[in-house]
Amino acid sequence: MTFCRACGYMIHDTATVCPSCGAPQTVAPTSIKSQTIAVLLTAFLGGFGIHRFYLGKPISGIFYFLFSWTGLPSVIAMFEVFFMVFMGRDAWARKYNLGVLSPPVPLVLKILAAIIPIILVAGLFSQVAVPVFETYTVSPSGIET
Repeated sequence: MTFCRACGYMIHDTATVCPSCGAPQTVAPTSIKSQTIAVLLTAFLGGFGIHRFYLGKPISGIFYFLFSWTGLPSVIAMFEVFFMVFMGRDAWARKYNLGVLSPPVPLVLKILAAIIPIILVAGLFSQVAVPVFETYTVSPSGIET
């Protein structure tokens, strides 16, 4: 099943006209964009904008590359990984593949995308909490209690 290019109605793969709106469906995507590949490119090379070139958005890819020295594209890419992993197959098909479904993201990537931010927050918390706790446990005389 695919989606109508005009109205988004779910139609059969072989339909030449949408039964809902009557729009012709003859144009097929030249290449199917894999959601898994996009997630991996974003996770590992997102700070340089490589994933934007893969998704057919070269202008934003150039801006990512030009501003990669600031670190801001890397922060944006962290959020994009999270959104791409949990984006539904139907939404991905409508946005990047002209309605043609692609294979789903493996469960392992979804679990990693959910766990890594938790680990980062726990690491930041430990960097703040441990020194504060150490100063709390030291008495004014300098002898630990």
